[in-house]
Amino acid sequence: MKTKGIKSIAFVCLAAVLLITAVSGLVFRLNKFCIEFSIPSGETDTVEYGTEYSLPEVKAYLKGKIFYKSGKEIETEQVGTADMSALGEYKIVWSASGAGTENSAVRTVKVVDTTAPVITLAPSKKEVIYSDEKYEEAGYSATDIKDGDLTGQVTVAMPDMTALGEKEIVYTVSDSSGNTATAVRKITVKARPKPITVTTVPSVNAAAAGGSVIYLTFDDGPSAYTPKLLDILAKYNVKATFFVTGAGNRSLIAREANEGHTVAIHTLSHNYSQIYSSDEAYFADLNAMNEIIKEQTGSYTNLLRFPGGSSNTVSKKYNAGIMTRLSSALEAQGYKYFDWNVASGDTGGAKTADKVYLNVINGVRGKQHSVVLQHDIKSYSVNAVERIIVWGLNNGYTFAPLTNESPTVHQHINN
Repeated sequence: MKTKGIKSIAFVCLAAVLLITAVSGLVFRLNKFCIEFSIPSGETDTVEYGTEYSLPEVKAYLKGKIFYKSGKEIETEQVGTADMSALGEYKIVWSASGAGTENSAVRTVKVVDTTAPVITLAPSKKEVIYSDEKYEEAGYSATDIKDGDLTGQVTVAMPDMTALGEKEIVYTVSDSSGNTATAVRKITVKARPKPITVTTVPSVNAAAAGGSVIYLTFDDGPSAYTPKLLDILAKYNVKATFFVTGAGNRSLIAREANEGHTVAIHTLSHNYSQIYSSDEAYFADLNAMNEIIKEQTGSYTNLLRFPGGSSNTVSKKYNAGIMTRLSSALEAQGYKYFDWNVASGDTGGAKTADKVYLNVINGVRGKQHSVVLQHDIKSYSVNAVERIIVWGLNNGYTFAPLTNESPTVHQHINN
């Protein structure tokens, strides 16, 4: 009996084990395990060459319908990588296995070059040239994110630079990926202006042979003080020189000429940054002022004074060497320019008629020819003129306007 009972218990245990095994297998089959990844599979990442890119962090999860519904993270294995320094397509595979199942995720990384090279143009040496002038290339460079320096591969399409009008110089370069870049430089071609035919200022026989002469010159007018100055000069029958600008009442230029004074060119605008930006800009200003003089006096003049004088250094800020070039060009075209050897100081420290008077009479002492710089836009400078004339006449000086026969007073050119 006892043995029989033991056998019965053993049988029951075996049956239970078999039942549990069967149930476990059934549950395992019903759970339907699968592996999912944290990234979708089959997608392609397109990455521009030269940019930063990192592969995504990929995780794998074992999931089931009964157990691990939320997923259990399991180990992954990566095969392949992407070389960001070389163009091409790279396939990366992440794989995982567990609970009798396995799966993989695939991502393609495509490294491409769609960035065009960059062409850099050096600033134009001249944006305006004359049709008889040879164009001088200012320079250019080209770089590419993959190919590096492509300057030597730039092609330059030059238009006809002898024909008038606005021209476009086209620069083109392509990289090894077929990306093309274009840059355009605009240049205006003009006809070289013909020099204005100027009228030579006649000689004035006011200076005694061998005597000392004072040439009173006035810059920057006409102004509100010019009529008073003309009245003073008329009172003593003294002739002076007016280096005029485009400012003020232009009819006073006509009065100056009608009363026997020399009218000469100073500047239309007196804007240094504009006038001295180029040789062409200076002559444009000069010619425009000469047109006004002709309009008011009936003829052009060939006499002038540079804004700031030929020795000015402010022009260096805008164009190196321009004063040297202009002085030569003007003389070649028949112009005559005057500086001064006596400064009244009326645009500097001399702010009273007394100071201007003293500066002038002290400056002319001992000189045979004195070219005096004053400004008829300064009331105190105009107020000093009568005393200067009286002093000069009492001390044996002759007053005369500048002409083509007058002694040339030039300062040292510093630019």
